[in-house]
Amino acid sequence: MSEPGKRKRGRITFVVGLVLLVLAGVYLFADPEQLREYRDQIASAPLWSILVVVLGPIANWVCVGLCLHALMRRHGRVGSGEMLMLVGSAWLLNHLPMRPGLVGRIGYHAKVNKIRVRDSVEASVWSVVLAGVANAVILGLMLLVPVESSIWSLVLVLLIPLGVLIALSAVAFMRSPRLGFLCLGMVYRYADVLVWAIRYAGAFAMLGVSISPVGIALITAASQIAQLIPFTGAGFGFREWGVGLAARLPVSGVGITMRSAIGADVINRIAETIVVVPLGLVCTSLVAKRFIDRKTETESAEHYPAHDAQDQDQSGQPGE
Repeated sequence: MSEPGKRKRGRITFVVGLVLLVLAGVYLFADPEQLREYRDQIASAPLWSILVVVLGPIANWVCVGLCLHALMRRHGRVGSGEMLMLVGSAWLLNHLPMRPGLVGRIGYHAKVNKIRVRDSVEASVWSVVLAGVANAVILGLMLLVPVESSIWSLVLVLLIPLGVLIALSAVAFMRSPRLGFLCLGMVYRYADVLVWAIRYAGAFAMLGVSISPVGIALITAASQIAQLIPFTGAGFGFREWGVGLAARLPVSGVGITMRSAIGADVINRIAETIVVVPLGLVCTSLVAKRFIDRKTETESAEHYPAHDAQDQDQSGQPGE
């Protein structure tokens, strides 16, 4: 498809997402009695649920940043703090049509870190693939665990793959750094999806809704898929309705309504927005400053090339 065609499709998809987001809000407010009940439940929500909903987006930012850092280290040198700033900036910019944050991050790596565009794209593709594997593992585990399992049994089951992945990463680094960084990326991606599952569990707890672990895993997977839809910012609209539809699947848990699922996702959406705006603005300013500084250094090196060894020994140049 031509570039103008892609832009047009991007605008259309973005508008459709915004319309779906507005419709999700209308759907929630269409039942005032249910809305009042949710309000009362949120007012008396357990502290742990509030904490995971509020702090969860920050944990996701760190996990995704470290995952991409590991994947990019397979192709060049990138600082972990530098990558966190890039991901924070891209997170904010990706709320706009056509995902400018992703494009900007790839362009930054090409200009500043001298990493080829195709290598940056490969790292992003691997990130998506690893997220899919992580979702499949969590969903598979939840299907195998007995329904009557305690919360601590579930935590133990979900942490076992994390320990196995860490051990595999250590072994992989002994064989090949590239393979080791790929396995390390899987560690962080699994942790990221795990955080998403915990965030949804917290959001449902805030609403006073009981949902099975399988339901949480299905909703998490639906949320992840919706956020991968091209040209939309953070899955606007698509994520809310995708989560709502996933909650209606027979295996997701008895008594879970679409309105409850959409409400839980809206809670997470609000928490994300509260975090992403200040974090994204700070990260964007830091990335811009670093880019300008690096550009200035490059221009200075081009205008003032290094002196040869004979010139450096001349008098009058002691500090050069």
